[in-house]
Amino acid sequence: MVSLDFLEDVDAFAELDDDQLAAIQDCCEVAKFKRGGAIFAAGEAPEYFWLVLEGQVNLVWDMPEGPALPENTISTLSEGMPFGWSSLVPPHKYRLSAYCASRSCKTVRIPRNRLLELFEEDAQLGYKVMSKVIIVVGQRFHQLQDEVARRRGHDIINRW
Repeated sequence: MVSLDFLEDVDAFAELDDDQLAAIQDCCEVAKFKRGGAIFAAGEAPEYFWLVLEGQVNLVWDMPEGPALPENTISTLSEGMPFGWSSLVPPHKYRLSAYCASRSCKTVRIPRNRLLELFEEDAQLGYKVMSKVIIVVGQRFHQLQDEVARRRGHDIINRW
């Protein structure tokens, strides 16, 4: 079982009281993966909102022509970091793929439907979580912008 202490340290749940955290705790499922194991793939319909419990997870921009490459990693996530926010936001498709980046990793998966039901039952819970998720989305977008700028700069310098 996932502890309330862990959940309260997750940025997306930082504003929640103990009752709200307990409601989310009841929805949590632990899933384990080994290095390189796919957690989900870009384009899939997202069934879960995810948290890193132990280890690391890479968010990767998969290229259609082959396997995930290290240079396509957009972000590496560690303990307490949420991912899979596409499960909560239309059009409900994962935009990146997620892979276990450490020898093994434990994740927490929260079924999207159960989480959305909690949001409907407790609008404050939903508002607080989604306000924090927006911050995560913004941070990931800035990481992607930085990575694109870095690669374009690298390409420009190499053409000289």
